[in-house]
Amino acid sequence: MAKDKYFVEVLAADPANIPDVVLLNGFLGNSALEGYTRLYLNAVLNEYYEIPSVAILHTAAASASSNNPLETAYVWIKADAELIRKGKSVSDTKLSFFNGPIQSAQAASAANAAAQAAQAAVAGGPTGVLNCTQAPAQCGNTAWPGCPDTPK
Repeated sequence: MAKDKYFVEVLAADPANIPDVVLLNGFLGNSALEGYTRLYLNAVLNEYYEIPSVAILHTAAASASSNNPLETAYVWIKADAELIRKGKSVSDTKLSFFNGPIQSAQAASAANAAAQAAQAAVAGGPTGVLNCTQAPAQCGNTAWPGCPDTPK
């Protein structure tokens, strides 16, 4: 794998025979598989490709900047290489994150509060008076018996 050269020097060394490549961007790391290099697709390291090391034609660091503070890498790979994709997708991560016991208890509590509010609205409406859905404007949304008939 060639490093620290301008990618055109590597990929187009023979202008008559430029290889078919795929360009990926991510965080390079060691693989647990022998003969492979891992390319993480996100900064939480839960999605990645296992890339045959012999299929990597060139790598280049993408300089750190405000748009790329963690300094990812560009990786040119042979187009016919067989990559192994592993890890959770972002939506799977979100789903599992929001399925814990705290979130379940919070959702049950919110559902219970919504059911009680619906029952109260049917029994007394939002004003607290049966079949009254809106108090006079000068009272706001209340059934306070002392509400004056005229604005203050």
